Amino acid sequence: MRIRERKRRPAPVVPDADTPQGLPSEVPDEVPDEVPDEVPGPVWAPTPQRPRRKFLQMARRYEADQETIFTSSRQAGALNPAIVSTHPPLAGPITGIDVTTGQPVSTDPHELYRAGRITSPNVVILGDISSGKSALAKTTYVTRPVGLGRQVAVFDRKDQQGRGEYQRAAELCGVPVVRFARSGGTVINLLDPRISTTSLDAEDASRVGQDRLLLMVAEHAHGPLTSREHYALRTAHATALERAQANARVGTIHDVISALYDPADSAIPRPHLQGEKIVTRAHVIQWGLDLALDLERFVSGDLSGLLDRETSTDLDLDAPLLVFDTSALPEESPALALVMALVSTFLAAVWSKKPGQRVIVLEEGYHTTRLQSRGTTAVATILRSLAKRGRGIGLSFVTVIHHVSDVPEDSDAMSLIREADVIHVYRQSRADDARAVTDLFRLPPRVFDMLGRLERGVHILRIGTEPPRKVRHIRTQLERWLTDTDEAMTGVHVARPEVVA
Repeated sequence: MRIRERKRRPAPVVPDADTPQGLPSEVPDEVPDEVPDEVPGPVWAPTPQRPRRKFLQMARRYEADQETIFTSSRQAGALNPAIVSTHPPLAGPITGIDVTTGQPVSTDPHELYRAGRITSPNVVILGDISSGKSALAKTTYVTRPVGLGRQVAVFDRKDQQGRGEYQRAAELCGVPVVRFARSGGTVINLLDPRISTTSLDAEDASRVGQDRLLLMVAEHAHGPLTSREHYALRTAHATALERAQANARVGTIHDVISALYDPADSAIPRPHLQGEKIVTRAHVIQWGLDLALDLERFVSGDLSGLLDRETSTDLDLDAPLLVFDTSALPEESPALALVMALVSTFLAAVWSKKPGQRVIVLEEGYHTTRLQSRGTTAVATILRSLAKRGRGIGLSFVTVIHHVSDVPEDSDAMSLIREADVIHVYRQSRADDARAVTDLFRLPPRVFDMLGRLERGVHILRIGTEPPRKVRHIRTQLERWLTDTDEAMTGVHVARPEVVA
């Protein structure tokens, strides 16, 4: 590169008596080629420098104390003030560090929504096994929000030596674990009065009520319902509530089944139909008989013990953290997804009546597709409906899955994933999985090459329409204990560190 020589001015002139006072007595030896016509403010003379001493010069005392740090052009790009100054502001607790810029990154969905950086408060975390996604969920979306005063509910699916994976999180927050099992577990009543009786009303057309949950259960047990079976179920639901109220108690699915076997006289659609013997009570019984027999599965069959009684009284809905342990439910059983739908609906119904900010974490979110009923209502459909009205109740859904291929392309679970505005993508070791992720979330081609080489704890983050960033998740020493799941494999017990207040 050619260096331009600067012009040298003549030696400084000592001013005579006519020289105005206040002007500098010396002029710099070297000045730029072009000097502006007007220089704002006074022009001050440079500070005089002492000449260097020859002995100190030989001793290199004028050199810097530390050696120069060399860097590459790729790394130095992050030092550009234009890059650092445009880094998005923090939104909540620090999630990790941007690998490229070294700047902290935060992903609190409520704060991001408040700042206008996202339009949907829902989050997706996906990646290979042992890539670090559960550690992110436990810290960024569970314990840290609890510390901020938010209420968090978690569906804990993984079995860790006879207990759920979020046992330590519950211990840290000082709350009990809500365990679902066919025997001796917690029960969520399908007809709990805190859940709206109907799903459609003048205030909120997307509400999930008892009728929709009951239809989901019936379709799974019986298959697609005919128009007559639909009518029999609706009238049985109304009769069950009336009879329970008359006896000063809360109705359950037992009452619905009894009303199918023994419908009320008012169950006949129109009085003249009965008078002309077109529809009699015997006809209504016949319409709902097969459905009643199939629903017996939920009170005495393989799905009993989960929703056939009143809601457990020990369920503290005001607790800062609600850990729903479903690890005791069989992997292939539809009971898992059924519990997820019931609990989510139940919580949404309760939370809609109280102000606040909440988070629901769906670990192993692909299980929502397991209860894909033969009818028209699926668990994923209900969860998506709840997620859509999440902004109205301050709710953020966090779905954790392994790969995009785990979720059917045309399911509502996939729609729930597509509608998320905060995306965390951990290592995708298979090329087809990496390609599916980049295509689904419209990530740039360079991300595809990175996904297969991401180390544990490092992921690609995309917030709203912002460019994706490579982020390293950071944890405290206590959070490392919280997220340790290798004890069964290594045999090494990690002790909980002492926390000094």
